[in-house]
Amino acid sequence: MSQLYLIALLLIAVIAANIINPFIPRVPEALVLIAVGGLFTFIPVFQNFTLNPEFFLFLIIAPLMFQEGQGISFTTMKKNFNAIIQLSVILALFVVAIVALITDKIQSEWPLTLAIALAAIVVPTDAVAVNSMTTGLKVPKGLDHSLELESLFNDATGIVLLDLALTVYQQGSFNLVDGVTHFILVALGGLVVGALASGLIVALRLYLSFHASSAQATTIPLNILTPFAIYLLAKHMGVSGILAVVAAGIVHNYEQSRLQLIATESRVVSGTIWQTLTTLLNGIVFVILGLSLPKILKLIGDFGFEKSFGLFGLALIIYIAMFVGRFLWVSYQKQERLTGFFGRHGTKDRAKRAQIFGVAGVHGAVTLALAMSLPKTVNGQPLPFANEILLVATLVILISLIIAALVLPRILDEEEQVYTESELNHARTAMIDSAIIKVEQRVRNHAVKTAIVQTLQTQKLTVAQPKKSHHEEETLLLLNRVSDDLQERLDEMIGEGYDQDVIERYSRFLQRALLSPATSRHPLARTKQKLHRWRHEFSWHFKTRTFTKKQRIRYQERLMVNNPKVAAKVAQWKDGREAMLRLNEDMQHAADRFLTAALEEELAAHENTENVADVRRLLERFFRIVAHDYRKEHVSVNASEYIQAFADEYSFLSTQLAAGKVKSAVANELYTEINQAQTLLLMEQGSETES
Repeated sequence: MSQLYLIALLLIAVIAANIINPFIPRVPEALVLIAVGGLFTFIPVFQNFTLNPEFFLFLIIAPLMFQEGQGISFTTMKKNFNAIIQLSVILALFVVAIVALITDKIQSEWPLTLAIALAAIVVPTDAVAVNSMTTGLKVPKGLDHSLELESLFNDATGIVLLDLALTVYQQGSFNLVDGVTHFILVALGGLVVGALASGLIVALRLYLSFHASSAQATTIPLNILTPFAIYLLAKHMGVSGILAVVAAGIVHNYEQSRLQLIATESRVVSGTIWQTLTTLLNGIVFVILGLSLPKILKLIGDFGFEKSFGLFGLALIIYIAMFVGRFLWVSYQKQERLTGFFGRHGTKDRAKRAQIFGVAGVHGAVTLALAMSLPKTVNGQPLPFANEILLVATLVILISLIIAALVLPRILDEEEQVYTESELNHARTAMIDSAIIKVEQRVRNHAVKTAIVQTLQTQKLTVAQPKKSHHEEETLLLLNRVSDDLQERLDEMIGEGYDQDVIERYSRFLQRALLSPATSRHPLARTKQKLHRWRHEFSWHFKTRTFTKKQRIRYQERLMVNNPKVAAKVAQWKDGREAMLRLNEDMQHAADRFLTAALEEELAAHENTENVADVRRLLERFFRIVAHDYRKEHVSVNASEYIQAFADEYSFLSTQLAAGKVKSAVANELYTEINQAQTLLLMEQGSETES
């Protein structure tokens, strides 16, 4: 049960950090997550927190690498194969060599193999952490892609090198041929196992999509479990589990690109699940780093000031060495194939990109997992300097995060806004209102029309928009105007054959109920009205001794038989009610016409149209009261009506885009919103039909 509490609290920590982060936008999300993790160490369940590294790699790193692999297409892999080898292998080995030599010189009492182990631990980079720090900043085109490709594959390089270093330390000797062979077999073996196993899983998912009784219930869980199964299979076969899940992700990307319109609903759902899952897992990584801080502080206390200061100096020197190594590697890189990533050799652009590339070599999740995965004993003896390596690795992570958080905003330009939020909101409102006008003109059934309009109105809630200070005044003005139009229409109906008494009653009700709607009354007044109604109903039930529906029906039947005057009044009331309902229906159609005209006028004048939506809601409430229909019944709307409404939005956007009245970026954003809204609505309608 404690493990369940642990997972739940980790998720709460991520949620808390996401709530806090908007209030301190200048602080990178990764640092906020670390701070929240540090605060959570005061919770008893997190005290003396220890991390199982294999569990960490399996449960967190494997799915993250799988999802990152799904973002890399086979075409991209083929096109950038040379760059991947350069970034993830050659550069990684270059950095490992520099760090190992420096560590060996400074910590001369350490065996060279442990210096190499430390270098292997700190070589993996974390592109996710970099992305959180560059939000709103303009990373040079191509450079961000190089950071992602490097991060995707150099994790495996670090893992294999660490395994190799520990194996040499255990055996006490090193054979170059055996070492290179081991490296190639583990790396290539992981890629092959991941690709083959993923291909089989893809084939199984495709088969189940057509033959399973519930395709979603089988294919989606199978997709979620894929990285875990492939990681375990690769580890069992003695090859790189990380590279295996990366290869699996790439194969899944290839499958999706070839089968784009097969099992669309399953793909939409699984894509949403993966997006949410990776966001949470990325957050958990840095929360765990924060939870590990007390252990690091304890190590500092155990080592004493002098030794801890020396290890901090080593961590700082290692970071500087890695920065210099990355900077020089990019600066003097002359391969034409890498020009798209780093710019032309010998230019100012190349120098700036080299500087950014050096600072963006941030370390995170994999480095932490590898540092904590060091064995406690080797050949029956405690592994020497394991705690020192753990402390140095953690300090390198923190130093890289802090320096990147401070330096990147200063060397990167702010990202230019293609469009402002107000432009997007204005275009969205105009698009929705134009579709509402089309619906008003096309649909005759008032209930169906209202349901579609209310659904379209919810698209405006995509982004919360503050109401103008004079919004209520505009709503009241429009309400008075519509009320006057309805009153004029009532006057016209007298000459069209409607009973004058019915119209006069409706007119009084219109003035009393619409111009002072319950929504504008004071809350205490509404509460007093409810209490009065409840007291009246209780008194009536107690007096007539009718507490159930059958008792009320029997009482009414006896009353009708025993009191002819009451029976006559009821018959007259029923006739009047039918006339009132017919009149109410005609007034609904008249109100729709008036509101459509008002909406067209405000659109033409580029005014805020929220007052039209507010008046529409007040009118709907009034019409329901007249019809004595206080409970809003479910209205069945054909999917074709919604599709046509969304098509109206598409048409409006296309026209505005062609006329140059809407920016292409705004149109693309709104096209995406329409697609998502349409997909969600059709999925909901499909589930309602099945049930």
